[in-house]
Amino acid sequence: MSKQYHINVSKNDIKNSNFCLICGDPGRVPRISKFLKDSEELSFNREYRVHLGYIDSTPVLISSMGIGAPSTAIGIEEFGFLGVNTFIRVGTSGILSNKVKLGDIVSAIGAIRDEGTSKQYVDYEFPAVANPDVIVALRKAVKRLGFSLIFHEGIVHSKDAFYTENPEMIPDSTIHQKWEMWKKAGTLITEMECSVLFTISQIRGWRSGGIMAAIGNTDSGALIIDPKKGQEEAIKTAIEAIKVLIETDV
Repeated sequence: MSKQYHINVSKNDIKNSNFCLICGDPGRVPRISKFLKDSEELSFNREYRVHLGYIDSTPVLISSMGIGAPSTAIGIEEFGFLGVNTFIRVGTSGILSNKVKLGDIVSAIGAIRDEGTSKQYVDYEFPAVANPDVIVALRKAVKRLGFSLIFHEGIVHSKDAFYTENPEMIPDSTIHQKWEMWKKAGTLITEMECSVLFTISQIRGWRSGGIMAAIGNTDSGALIIDPKKGQEEAIKTAIEAIKVLIETDV
């Protein structure tokens, strides 16, 4: 069967996998796939680096999506064309809430749609929410792994422009007011992909969720403090959540 244009893999390549762990950075793909059995690289085209590995006998895909909503939308749509129906984002984020500390991990149950791609699908009144099965699976995974003390669950903020995290760099003074609004409303973190992932998944009938490592603090102005802190915990949580879903899907 023909390969998808951007991700450069076919239905035969993915071994009928239903599960895909997605991330932004192509360099994170091998760091995820090393925790799976018999993992191999299927393709590396543009920002889409695709690996396939196994949890017992179940094939699981890992793919980078690049940064932001447009490339994420393209990637998950093409995997969806091949029959993939469950996505978990394994990402990084900036802290908005003082409840979250550097190196903590955050499960997104819903996302603020402060990006433009999902608007191309449906108006902003439509909510961007994670699938309940995935939310519960991530919660169970955290308990199994003993990560409860560094785990948070709640609303995240998804944006298009990374450097609006530092409002002083933007001439529009209303940007600062918006950031304060998100914080006062209890938003935990800011990132760039969850809202488009959740919105498209709802429309297409897929399951999706996201687990993000907090690697920087928006309040302090230090956008990236430690890019690796919390990432391994997020990766392990996502993989364990896939195991939970495999068990419950039987």
